[in-house]
Amino acid sequence: MNTADPDQTPRFPAMRPAAPERPALCRRQGVMGEQGSASIWALLVTATAFTLLLGLVVDGGNVIDARLESSRAAAQAARFGADALSQPDLRSGRDQVDAARASAQANSYLAAAGLQGRTSVQGQTVTVTVVGRSPTQILGVIGIGSFPVRETSTARAITEQGAP
Repeated sequence: MNTADPDQTPRFPAMRPAAPERPALCRRQGVMGEQGSASIWALLVTATAFTLLLGLVVDGGNVIDARLESSRAAAQAARFGADALSQPDLRSGRDQVDAARASAQANSYLAAAGLQGRTSVQGQTVTVTVVGRSPTQILGVIGIGSFPVRETSTARAITEQGAP
């Protein structure tokens, strides 16, 4: 055995120098079964956040579509109702809207469109309010089943008095 070479590491483990002890902050503490638990929490939080964002995009877009459809239907129903001029008033030279007929025409338009609403007539002005709900597809998972939709539109009868 050559003991003259000091750089050569001895072959026996008992003769090897002891490894330096790590500081207490570097030592692993805890149970080995907890390894990777932070990854699971991060995955759950990220998945939940993406589901909420997807729900806002998809269901929010559906609400916008429902509001647009309701607004267009309310405007058309109001115009349809404003065309219901009173026949006796026309014969006597006055231009008035027949309130009962205007409401009936506006409500029949809404029924044909598959919507519900209210109609009011004041003078030559017909106001239609469409009310309903827009069901959700994704946000129902967290308990939001639908969003309310309410759109109002007004139309004024075109008469000879208002003509240019």
